Formats: sequence, C-alpha cells, structure tokens
Amino acid sequence: MTTKPNISSFTNLVPGQLTVEEQTLVLNGIEQLYSLVEEQSVVIQSLRDEINRLKGEDGKPTIAGKNQKAVVLSPRNVSSESARQTFGKPRKTKPIKFDSSRPVDEIQKIDFLDKGALPLDVVFKGYAKSHYQSLEIRSKLIEVQRAIYYSATANKTYTADLPSEYMLGSDYTQELKGHIGLFKFSLGLSIPKIGDFLRMHGIAISNGSISNILLEDGEMLKSEQLSIHQAGLELGLYESTDTTASRFNGVNYNTHVFGNESYTAYFTKPHKDRQTIVDLIRLDAPRTYLLNEATFELYKYLKIPDKITKPFKSLLPLVAIMADKYLDQATFIAQIKPLLNEEDYQNHEQKLLEGAYLSAYRAQTPLPILLCDDAPQYKLVASLIAGCWVHAGRHFKKLNPKIKYHQQLLAEFSNQFWLFYQKLKKYKDKPDTKTALELDKEFDTLFDTKTGYLELDDRIQKTKDNKAELLVVLKHPYVPLHNNDAELAVRKEVRYRDISFQTRTQRGTQAKDVFFTIIHTAKKLGVNAYLYIIDRIKKKDAMTPLHILIQNKFARA
Repeated sequence: MTTKPNISSFTNLVPGQLTVEEQTLVLNGIEQLYSLVEEQSVVIQSLRDEINRLKGEDGKPTIAGKNQKAVVLSPRNVSSESARQTFGKPRKTKPIKFDSSRPVDEIQKIDFLDKGALPLDVVFKGYAKSHYQSLEIRSKLIEVQRAIYYSATANKTYTADLPSEYMLGSDYTQELKGHIGLFKFSLGLSIPKIGDFLRMHGIAISNGSISNILLEDGEMLKSEQLSIHQAGLELGLYESTDTTASRFNGVNYNTHVFGNESYTAYFTKPHKDRQTIVDLIRLDAPRTYLLNEATFELYKYLKIPDKITKPFKSLLPLVAIMADKYLDQATFIAQIKPLLNEEDYQNHEQKLLEGAYLSAYRAQTPLPILLCDDAPQYKLVASLIAGCWVHAGRHFKKLNPKIKYHQQLLAEFSNQFWLFYQKLKKYKDKPDTKTALELDKEFDTLFDTKTGYLELDDRIQKTKDNKAELLVVLKHPYVPLHNNDAELAVRKEVRYRDISFQTRTQRGTQAKDVFFTIIHTAKKLGVNAYLYIIDRIKKKDAMTPLHILIQNKFARA
C-alpha cells in the first residue's frame, strides 16, 4: 500500500539516490500539491469576489483573449459512455420509417395546366405517387344538443345523458384536457406556454383553468399510477431505483423512481430516508412495528446504545403471547416510552421507530433485489443490492491526475475495467457456472492491482470492497449491470424542475408523478401514451390497462 505523502516526507530525500518507493512518494506528493493548489485557488478567488461584493464592487469578470471566446467553467464530463462503446458494438440509431400501411387522409391530383405544350400523341398513363406528412392544428367549437322530453302525466322532464366526452360546468372537452396534460408532462411546456399555444389557435382559456385541469386529471388517473407500481413491484425480478432532489412550495423534497424492464413509477416525498423507501415498497400501507430479537439486532446496526434498548427486553414475553404482534405506531410508542426518561426517548425516538418498522417489514414482506447506488437508505430493505458498474466507473473518470505517468496508469486500468465489464455483458447473454467462477477470480485479480498512484489505488480498493454488489449478476443474470434506466428516468424530474422550478400543492405534485408514471410505462410497453391518456380521461376504457399489460408481459416471460 502506498504511504500517504506529506511535505515533511521530502526533507531527507537525496536527488539521484531515490529508491522506487521514494520516487512513488514524490510523484504522489506532487499530485497532492497540484490538487491542493487548484482547490485553494478556487477558494481564494471566491473570497476575493465576496470581499469585492461587500465593498459594492463586482467580482472577477470572465475576460476573453484576442480571437477567443469567453470560457465558462462547468463540471467535467465524467460520462463513461464513450469508453464503454470502445469495447462494445457501436450503437445504431434506428431510422424512423414512414408507415406504408397508414390510410391516406387527403389526395391531391396535379395535371399539366398547359396541355398544348405536350406532343399530340401523348397518352395518359396515371399518376406518379409520393407521400408527405403534415400536421393540422385547429380549434373546434362543438354545440351539444340533448333531446328533452316532457311527460304531462308524470309532470317530469327527461333529458338525454351527456356523453363522457363532455362534463356539465366545463367549457372544454375531455380530449382537450388530455392534450393539456401531455403538453405539460410529456413535452415539458410550462403553463404560460401552454396557454399561449392554445389561445394562439383560438381556445379561450386562462392559465388558471389550465392549472385546474392538470390537478383534476392527476386525481382522475391516480389509480392508474398505483396499479402500475403494484403490478411492476409484485411481478418484477428486480427493482431499479434512484432519487433526485425536487421542490414543493419552497421546501426541498425528493422524487423517488422505481422500475424495471416493464414499468417506471414516480413518487415525490418529503424525505429520502430508509422508512420512506420501505413505505414505497409496501405501497404506502399503514406502518406497523414489531419488537423481537431481530429488532434488537437492527438497533445495533443503527448504533443505538445498549442502555437505551435494554429496558425493552422486558417486553419480549408480552409480545410473544400477543395474538397480533404487529403494532401501530401509537401502541408501540405507548409500550416503550414509559421505559425511558424523556431526554433519552427524544434523542433516540426516530431510530427506535425505524428499527421496529424495519423488523416488521422484513418479517411481513418479500424483500426485493434492488439495483441502486450505494446510498445508505437502501441498506436493510432488500434481499440483495446490485451495484451499478457505470456508477463505479464514473468514480475513476472523476480522477484528474496532472502527472503524465499517473494519467497513463489511470488509462491502462480504465481499459482493463471496461474490458471486464464487456465480459460480464457476454456472460449475461449466456450464463454458466464455469464462466461465473472464472469471472469471480478475474475480479479479484483485477482489483488487487497496485499501481503506486495513491488516489487510483484507493479507488480500486473501494471498488473491490463492493464486490458482492457488483457481481450479483453472476447468480442473477437477469439483473442489469448498470442503473441507467432509473438515472435516465430521474432526468425527467430534473428537466421539470428546470422549467417549472417547483410544485405548489400536493395535488400538483400528485399530477406530476401520475403523468410521468403513465408516460414512461407506456413507452416501455410499446403503448402510445397520447392515445392511452385520452382514452382514460374520456372514460372510454377501450385500451388494455397498463397494469394488465405488465402482468401479460411477465406471464409470457
């Protein structure tokens, strides 16, 4: 293991008489100094800018040199896509072809205007056909006339029912309401832009009405979201999940994404802790709590002192004879709170609840396989946690050595890293026990590498420590090697945040999550999200529900 360098390590070194270990020490020391100087330069400049701001002056401007454009600093690109494609098959973009089976909506026939310019013996042979696609956008004002009948004997008036396409008290068809939802959540348009577009085409509507329509549609389609999540969660062999920041009425919230090859579901919650993840896996069922030996093991994992949990041991005989061992929160608190003084209880309340909730969850619920990053909220809630190779590779890409020798070491190891990744991809296609054992040994060989570049060696060791998560694929080949599916899904939330910044009400947050869930799931199932949402909002129910399509897909598999 390379010794971590410090300035005092160089004082006794003699030029020309350096051992290999001392040369390595010097190179790592220079690398460390480079990083320190860069970091301090940024801090010093920011402090100077702040001092100037306090004096009422401007900070350092971005000045372009002669024949140069101003350079705006941005985060380094740490994507590994180009490196992965070097060893894999080049990605082919499928061309979007015209559907020749589609019926023609309009035919235009073009003849020569001046037939006198043609030879006298010309004979008509038909038409040369070519097809052109166009889009027609226009508003319609529909008058609905419902028959009215009056019975003198019954002294009663009878009026024909209004079709589901229309609603009393509304000026807009259900179809238009579906368009608005897709404009907002599929195309990413803001409410003012949607209003501008509709008014530009003759629809008399205010931005407030657009907002209300989105809220109503979100409530109407809420059951679709829950059915999709339940079907995907119960039938899927694994769950790909990720979390990103979001905003709700000026408060920081978190949007959680769950999914697999058949669905994607979005849920925006105040927290991203372990209990929130369990809530989502349990489909937001009421929380229950359990006190048993497993609970005390979880308390140890959560680092609750023994002096806090020891009094609870006296409750175990009582719990053992109870008909219903799973308690609601109020009952559980009523049992444990009298056993602690007020200060101890207040300091450890959340962890005490978390341990008992996890214990009940692990006893009641089949634990899923989670494909995720190494965030702590995913620990203890899965039977297995599968690591993301792209995420692991990103850590190596973030290394930024200044010494050419270290750059070469990093490039050589990165090549070996992605070559091993390609072998895992081939194994997924044709798994067998012999190859699995070989890959397991090859992993150890690769991540036992010592290069002498301190930061690289530290990162190699940290990656090796995650061996169990990264090699889940050897026993479960159906689990993807990366978490790109969930990471790409959270980008939808990030783009929404960039455009709309935040949601203002719980109904608005719900509408966002519902539409995102339906749109992304429909895409995975090969369903036209536009037609599906219009079908549901118009209450035609002519299209098969998405959760039934998920069930059918898993049944065929």
